[in-house]
Amino acid sequence: MKYKYLFLFVLFLGLSVNTYAQNGELSSVLKAYKISLDADSNEVATEVTEVKPGDIIEYRLTYQNGTGGDITQLMPVLPIPPEMFYLESSASPELSGASVSTTANDFRQLPLTRQVTQPDGSQVNRVIPAQEYRRLQWLVPALAAGESITLTARVEVRS
Repeated sequence: MKYKYLFLFVLFLGLSVNTYAQNGELSSVLKAYKISLDADSNEVATEVTEVKPGDIIEYRLTYQNGTGGDITQLMPVLPIPPEMFYLESSASPELSGASVSTTANDFRQLPLTRQVTQPDGSQVNRVIPAQEYRRLQWLVPALAAGESITLTARVEVRS
């Protein structure tokens, strides 16, 4: 069974990515690639519009600054569809200076934790697994005029 929602998700994402620019045009392009291995165990990225359970997909979100001036504090957001889960440590640049959310807009710095009640009634903090992340948000401190940046993250299609 193939999932055909990927194309619609890519279209939706293109409309929903949050960016903040000052005067002018900041363009963004999102592409989705299926990651597989060739006969020599090298990764191969193939652009896709349909996926199936177990597929590894790499989203590549490229921003081009066509404003003629520097852009500061660019904060792109990549939503993770419910049918997919984020693969830990797959984001580039790393999310160490960024935020993630397990809900629509509750962005927090990593590591995300939550309080869990133990059988004896005590409370402990536990790290929230990356598979529960629903949105990734990078912070690009500056993007000079004419420059571009590509942000990537991998997800796996749920079985």
